[in-house]
Amino acid sequence: MLNDSHRNQFYWDAMEPFVKGKRVIDIGAGSGLLSLMAAKLGAESVLAIEASKDMVALAQLNITRNDQSDVIRIIHDMSSNVKLKEEEKADVIISETLGALMLGEGTLDYMADARKRLAKPGARVIPAGGAQFAMLIASPSLAQVSSVQSDCCKGFDLSAIGSLQDTGNIFFTKQWGFRLNLLPDLVEMSERIQFLEVDFQKSDRQHIPSTKTFRLTALKEGVIHAVVASWEVWSDEERTHKITTHPEDTRGAPWGFSRDMQWGQGLQLVEDFDLACKSERNTPPAPFEVKKGEELLLTVRFSVPCKQTFQFTLRRSLSVADAKDVRSTNKGQ
Repeated sequence: MLNDSHRNQFYWDAMEPFVKGKRVIDIGAGSGLLSLMAAKLGAESVLAIEASKDMVALAQLNITRNDQSDVIRIIHDMSSNVKLKEEEKADVIISETLGALMLGEGTLDYMADARKRLAKPGARVIPAGGAQFAMLIASPSLAQVSSVQSDCCKGFDLSAIGSLQDTGNIFFTKQWGFRLNLLPDLVEMSERIQFLEVDFQKSDRQHIPSTKTFRLTALKEGVIHAVVASWEVWSDEERTHKITTHPEDTRGAPWGFSRDMQWGQGLQLVEDFDLACKSERNTPPAPFEVKKGEELLLTVRFSVPCKQTFQFTLRRSLSVADAKDVRSTNKGQ
């Protein structure tokens, strides 16, 4: 993460117009890098909050070595446990508690709590907002690490092992040890859609619905192997600066490997549920075969109650009951 120079520049650029002469809180301070940036950019004071005792010790060493002990004070605690006097409350909240899924590390809850209790009314939050995206993909190479291939086992039928394939949970590419943008046969099977947008200066978990359904169109004929989840966050209301985890944005970049190993993308394998309902027990998931131009429905279900993670379901047909919930991607969010 620290070697992702583009990420570091994003936070520097995002803070530069806003922190001079201000009281700053850094939530999830880690190494103290963002606190050091704020101090160097002229912040009046910085309160760094970090839950890991070991990281607090390292951050304090970094603060001392960079001669910022007069500006930065570090606390070992969860930000939700910290209490401040009115005169100590922040003008600016900064945080990098983003996960492979944008909200996966609880950043929305921490931001909302800090806005209410640790900051002045109207305090600026950095990053200001973000969005989560999804896209359907095909890749025979991906199938090789997620299902038993017919030509692998000296003619023996081991297809029953495929029944263990998990099509109900999101995995992270970094957990599987590969970079999605290096798969030699990856094909984009749909447009990328935005299915969630949050304003870190206003939103909380109550603003996220439990379920949303979107209409997609298959761009090519073939088998859809997975749904890819990636995100982007921006610096201010004008979205002057951005960072993303979209696979094409890290391909070839000098900092790309660092970002893919720190965040990467979320990945959920898919199956044809309409065929699965007719299958016998202990049979592999039915492949989701599509024709070019075929209309599909992607449903996103957010975890309850935290709304930090989500699950996808891809279907072909639209029932009358579901029709009311479908949102065309052409209508925006």
